[in-house]
Amino acid sequence: RGVYHSQQVSPPVTEQEKEHRRMLVRGEAWSPRLLHLGLCVALLASLCPPAGAFGHAAPPSVPCPSSTALWGRSVGCSRRPVCRLKGGAAGTMMGTKDVQFVTNKMCPFAQKVWVCLEEKKVDYDLVEVGLYGSGGKPDWFMKLNPRGLVPVLKHGNKGVTESNDICRYIDANFGDVGSLSPQGQGVDFWMRLMDGEVLPTGKKMVNGGSNPEPFHQAISKFESNIKGPYLLGDVFSLADVTAAPMMWRIFTESRLGVTPEKYPKTCAWMELVKSRPSFKNTVVSSWWWWW
Repeated sequence: RGVYHSQQVSPPVTEQEKEHRRMLVRGEAWSPRLLHLGLCVALLASLCPPAGAFGHAAPPSVPCPSSTALWGRSVGCSRRPVCRLKGGAAGTMMGTKDVQFVTNKMCPFAQKVWVCLEEKKVDYDLVEVGLYGSGGKPDWFMKLNPRGLVPVLKHGNKGVTESNDICRYIDANFGDVGSLSPQGQGVDFWMRLMDGEVLPTGKKMVNGGSNPEPFHQAISKFESNIKGPYLLGDVFSLADVTAAPMMWRIFTESRLGVTPEKYPKTCAWMELVKSRPSFKNTVVSSWWWWW
């Protein structure tokens, strides 16, 4: 019995031994966590490149020149609805050529100029700007056109605004393919018809107008004045250039009733224009009416 009792009695524990035991307990509790943390740090270090390898991502209002998208959203770039190939809300124009076409590809008025540049085979830089959003319109763009409207053509130090005026300027100053104004005043008639009659009546219909008569009167006038196969006859002209973008948009609205049965010459003309590379190269999948 005395031996049993001696086995149950523990010798006195010093303060140093108590502290040592406390340290062991803490070490036993934390060592697995520390090991796990160390493994995580090592893994991250092996996966991540040095901090200097990272560049600065462009903010949404800054262009991404590397983008190859022509319309809609940029690929690997801003998620804004308009692709920015050059230009942007900050900085300066990024084009290097003597002729710079400042535009937004969704705009029909800007598309007139784009078709004209392509038709005349002008060597130009396309500088696209966003016209809405938190970044606002670029300062350099507002200096070119204080009204803040596209298109703008910059030729050297000269800036030209208003789509019809730009088309006339391009036709008079560029290209070796001949004039796009072979019949003088005939071009003026078609510009007046589009801007003064087709556009405003079409706007009312697209915006929910209930009286289609004025619109169809304008389209009937368009139909009856086509000389064929183009608006002024055998030659593609500024009349076709300036009418095509808005008429193409009208044809996308079946509810407007511009059909081959009612307007055979207009529909045949539109198909002919659509087949030209200068027009096909400027049609985008996302666009605006932009009245």
